[in-house]
Amino acid sequence: MHRNILVPILSLTLSLVSMIVMTFNVAARQTAPLKWQLLSLFTIGESIIVGFISSFYPFKAIVSAMLTTAAASGSVTMYSILQTNPKYDLSQLGRALTSASIIFALYGFLYIFFPGLVPYSELLYSVGGAILFSFYLSYHTRMIVTGKHSKYMMGYKDYVYGAMTLYSDIINMFLYILRIIGSAESGSNRRD
Repeated sequence: MHRNILVPILSLTLSLVSMIVMTFNVAARQTAPLKWQLLSLFTIGESIIVGFISSFYPFKAIVSAMLTTAAASGSVTMYSILQTNPKYDLSQLGRALTSASIIFALYGFLYIFFPGLVPYSELLYSVGGAILFSFYLSYHTRMIVTGKHSKYMMGYKDYVYGAMTLYSDIINMFLYILRIIGSAESGSNRRD
């Protein structure tokens, strides 16, 4: 796959199309056979692209990122589930997270297409991405778990879509943590 980029691009497209269909089509995320098919396509696409990206990093960095992501996901999830104070209801963060995501993506595109235009640090950008998706994980967990303390919630038929959102949040958090750990390890290898 390192020589032929077609497979990762197709798997990324497959994953993205599946998520877009589930996001914007209520019938697709609530109809029995279709939601499972879309979840399967999404999972296959994500597994190929994450495997492809991970193949560029050393095994130690991948395991470290995996363990760090597991610890972060567990603590964010526990906070989201156990938080009952309505002042800290994270289900209201949707607009703020969307705005932060747009700014984050635009900043990344500006750096890619106009490298000298904006100051850029790979470490800071990756830390920002990991934090952003930690908030998304907390937000989506709260949307799924709900309860009397939540203002917004997912419907009871949206459990497959909820699983996809959590999966996507955790995978994105893993990839940003992998970038942080991978860059730290490559920096330490250059000094040795």
